[in-house]
Amino acid sequence: MHTYHIHIEGLVQGVGFRPYIYQVANSLGLTGTVSNGPDGIHIYCTGEEQVIFDLLNQAIKTPPPNALIRTHSCTQKPLQQFSGFSIVASERGVKPDLLLTPDVAICSFCTAELHDPANRRFRYPFITCLQCGPRYSITTALPYDREFTTMADLPLCPSCTKEYADVKDRRHYSQTNSCPVCAIPMKLYNQQGELIAVNPDSIFSLVQSALAQGQIVAVKGIGGYLLLCDATKKLSVLQLRERKHRPAKPFAVLYSNLSIAEQDIMMSDAERNALTSKEAPIVLCKMREELLSGLCKESIAPGLSTLGVMLPYTGILDLIATTFEKPLVATSGNLSGSPIIYTDEDAICYLTDYADYVLSYDREIVMPQDDSVVRFTEAPVQRIVIRRSRGMAPNYFPSPYVKNLSALAMGAEMKSAFALADHGNLYVSQFLGDQSNYESEEIFKNTLRHMMNLLQIQPAQLLVDLHPGYQCTKNGKQLASEWKIPVQAIQHHKAHFGAVLAENNLMNCNDRILGVIWDGTGYGEDGQIWGGEFFILNKNVISRAAHLRYFPQLMGDKMSREPRLSALSLLHEAGSSIELLRDHFTTEERSFYQKMLHHPIAVQTSSMGRLLDGVAALLQIKSISSYEGEAAMLLESMAGKFTQRSCGGYPIQFEQGVADWRPLIQALLADLSAGASVEEIAYKVFVSLVQLIDTVADTLKITQLAFSGGVFQNGLVVHLIKVRLGGKYKLYFHQQLSPNDECISVGQLAIHTLDSY
Repeated sequence: MHTYHIHIEGLVQGVGFRPYIYQVANSLGLTGTVSNGPDGIHIYCTGEEQVIFDLLNQAIKTPPPNALIRTHSCTQKPLQQFSGFSIVASERGVKPDLLLTPDVAICSFCTAELHDPANRRFRYPFITCLQCGPRYSITTALPYDREFTTMADLPLCPSCTKEYADVKDRRHYSQTNSCPVCAIPMKLYNQQGELIAVNPDSIFSLVQSALAQGQIVAVKGIGGYLLLCDATKKLSVLQLRERKHRPAKPFAVLYSNLSIAEQDIMMSDAERNALTSKEAPIVLCKMREELLSGLCKESIAPGLSTLGVMLPYTGILDLIATTFEKPLVATSGNLSGSPIIYTDEDAICYLTDYADYVLSYDREIVMPQDDSVVRFTEAPVQRIVIRRSRGMAPNYFPSPYVKNLSALAMGAEMKSAFALADHGNLYVSQFLGDQSNYESEEIFKNTLRHMMNLLQIQPAQLLVDLHPGYQCTKNGKQLASEWKIPVQAIQHHKAHFGAVLAENNLMNCNDRILGVIWDGTGYGEDGQIWGGEFFILNKNVISRAAHLRYFPQLMGDKMSREPRLSALSLLHEAGSSIELLRDHFTTEERSFYQKMLHHPIAVQTSSMGRLLDGVAALLQIKSISSYEGEAAMLLESMAGKFTQRSCGGYPIQFEQGVADWRPLIQALLADLSAGASVEEIAYKVFVSLVQLIDTVADTLKITQLAFSGGVFQNGLVVHLIKVRLGGKYKLYFHQQLSPNDECISVGQLAIHTLDSY
């Protein structure tokens, strides 16, 4: 007989690891204990040595479904006698060293019970088990036990207590367990903020009636409030747009199941698997020509060929969607541009401006999160993360950085997310919005404070974007001053490159790697606005190898909101007549901008995002955007309609490190004048970009290519790269992170690490 201590680190709390070990140990006849600790799972067991190793092997090779094991150890201890095997109180008082469990969508077992009249949780909206339910959003401290969640004040009834203690039950040691007897109280408020119902049956009946009448209902989800309305009622959708001040940005649509969703969309296996995964993100899917559900396509996704689709990820959403039997618009409960509302007080105060009813409940959210969003390219399939939030945050595993790295990276201004590297662990926050918005800045600060307190992290290094005017840069420098730690400013696009290098374990690659980094805006090392960049990694040194030819940055940030300004700048630089844009401007505006262009403009840009914006305006697709990225999304949608996929693109000259786009504009205008379709021209533009990548890589004699930046959210561009360049080059894309600015913080850590070599 021997006694051993088994220590398992990683994502091992909130996933049912203790009950699992309890069951395995009992089946093997071992005695001992298992407990949560600040640094993972601790098992002390006594038995035959081989049997103890059998326990270890089983735990490592077939852990609970949601677990991720980072490291494990097994050390012999002095012989100790136990009366049996038991789960004991969690160890405390030591700095946490573990991964945080994300929120998990309702599992198939709970869904079946939810709709089973014979089950005691029939139609119970807060049904959860060991394998599903809220985690990150309700955790107040570590280790993960009920007393350290926002369910601490909700006592278990005798039946739930029995389940909690029963090793054979699926809810054995389930910290979020509850049932209709010990239910989480629900509340329904009207538009005047008056409490009108607390009985669940009455609440769901009123919600169904409201939706059927075309009204809008705010419903509390896992990470914040959602606004729901009938997606088949045009007036309801338009009313929601008017109330949210969201004229054109597409809405996501909630379907009760896959079969109903497939009436409106064409779904690949990858998309189907994502929708039914434990993360349950919104998935962008291609719409059918005929929408059998009666969905108001042009009101929900104006001008787009894709639809953001989601399935219910909580019992509440499942009950609402299943009973309603029609698709529902499901959009974040916020004013466009502001963060999602997640407190009950704010919901009653502010969401009653948008919603006719507010459905709330007494389980507090401490970590607000929007829904995650992903898309997939056509074969060969590539997943593209558009927004990394609920279900995906806050872990990144495995960490690509050295174990002794202790740093906070503040990320970028728009689509912000911070990253914390702490001695072998990497935590990447959920999407935190635009930091020029005060409310988003406050959410950023609160999230950072909460995570640092939760994990007891005090970074030794602080990393910020090179742009001196970014609010996140200013806040980072202020923190560095308060904490008395060094701060390093890192160029935006180098951080993009660093992120994709880190994700693909390329930071110590012996071969040269070409980074193709295309986005909208980033402060360059020469003081100009970069965005169409090519970098080379060679022996741990990153250098700028090429870029798009500069063109005037008109009116600062206004240019990113008005594609017509990009088009004007491109035409002027290309020596083409700006009369094509006559209808895009008033007489006064034309006079003003013509005078501006006749004087030297100090700020220039190499932005691929602005180039594509300009093309969209030239093709009369979009002149002034109502949301970020609208012009590029509409351009992609238009190009996707072109069927002659083997055509070539327009010329872009590459010489002495500069990619001259002027021939592209001139050829595009010639096609437009000759009567070519907008669909064909848009498609040829994207082909041109792929041809440019090939030209630059071939000229520089580099065969490994890595891609990052918001342009690579474009599924058509990524598809064309994989189809046309995949046989010639080794291609690397983001895996867990978004190619947009959410990846910047991880890239800042990468560049800091490279600079430290």
